[in-house]
Amino acid sequence: MSNLLDRASIVLTPTAYNNGEALCIKPDDGSGDFDFSRNSAATRVNAQGLVENVQILSSNLVQNGDFSELGAEEVSNGSFSQQGSELVTNGSFDTDSDWTKGTGWSISGGKAVAVLALNTFLQQNQTTVANKIYKIVYTISGYENGKVRFQFSGGGGNTFATSQNANGTYTEYITSTSNHTFYKFKGTSSEGGFTGSIDNVSVVEVGQDWTFGTGWSVGEDKVILSN
Repeated sequence: MSNLLDRASIVLTPTAYNNGEALCIKPDDGSGDFDFSRNSAATRVNAQGLVENVQILSSNLVQNGDFSELGAEEVSNGSFSQQGSELVTNGSFDTDSDWTKGTGWSISGGKAVAVLALNTFLQQNQTTVANKIYKIVYTISGYENGKVRFQFSGGGGNTFATSQNANGTYTEYITSTSNHTFYKFKGTSSEGGFTGSIDNVSVVEVGQDWTFGTGWSVGEDKVILSN
């Protein structure tokens, strides 16, 4: 301290000073020790022994002292709302292309039209991945007769959606049983085949980032367990 005093023209030193330390005297009002602020961020040694910046500029050097801090979300697609890209080409039937039409099927007026389509297919070459879940959406209009169902085919078997026999927009979630190579609509029923129109066909993958065991499937922004 004597060297510092000899070299400085003006030196202000704390009155509570002892052997190189500034001492603190508790105020009479009981408010505690002296206050201070930081002009730079604080650091700490974490559990891995690494020094990390805790970005504390205030006088409080305790991080997350109220234990309310939450980390980054660790679950991916926890809302089960994630959908993949559209897998159907020309699902709105704007042109007479991309679909192979079996007996009784045609494309006209922005729709796929079936007239007494019995055990015949409207299909396109697309692929699925085994054990993945797909959301199927399509609209039936102008219904007159028979039933129609959507299915994945080829590549070692078939995966069927539910047969429908009324106008409306249908949404189903089906799990591909193999690496199928076709998306198909099949006209069925012994009543003479399906007569009606199909439009707005969509197929997208859902349930990304999850592995589903037996009985598990995806619904509208939720997971479903059967049995």
